[in-house]
Amino acid sequence: MIGKTQKLDIEYTAFGCACPGWIRVKDLNSVKNQGIKNLYFYIEPADENLELPVYFDVLRHFLRIKGQFYTKKDVPRGTIQNEEPMPRGKVFRYTELEVLDKPDFKSDSKIETLVLDYNAIACTCAQWSESHKKQNEDQKIYYWLEPANGKLMDADKLFTGNNLPVKIKVTGQVVSEKGFPKNKNLVKVSEKEAGKVFRYTNIKVLRK
Repeated sequence: MIGKTQKLDIEYTAFGCACPGWIRVKDLNSVKNQGIKNLYFYIEPADENLELPVYFDVLRHFLRIKGQFYTKKDVPRGTIQNEEPMPRGKVFRYTELEVLDKPDFKSDSKIETLVLDYNAIACTCAQWSESHKKQNEDQKIYYWLEPANGKLMDADKLFTGNNLPVKIKVTGQVVSEKGFPKNKNLVKVSEKEAGKVFRYTNIKVLRK
């Protein structure tokens, strides 16, 4: 390991190959295309509790990690080689991980206000659906909800186990058609439960 501990802001680029895909944000924004590929590297968690969370979205998020580069080029520990072997590259081993919103991300979805009911489905899955479609099961669209900032009420905490119906009105927009809300404890969630993520900037409780 290189002795110097660093804190890096990094983004992921999907090249469509088994190759290093992470780069410093400052390098991505300042370096010309010529030679930029040499600045990409792998990342490796110091333990399994620091694995990339399921809600990480390359379009919406970047990482802030703390750790050190290995002195020699390699592939991350625990890598399972596929038919296309991964080339050796710089590897950054991190001991701290934070997922942050990209400041320049803009959703293509319109800003809207929805009245939603909590469904209390027995699964780790999207639980909110629009009230006016309550009786039409085949028309229901289920939403994951994500507060736009830490000052907003967490809608998912309104249901306490026995207080149905829970109804809210939220204003915001869909930020992912097939994803998960940021900062949720989704350790046991399956990838097949990915769905619409509605990021709200305003919330009002109508009934609980």
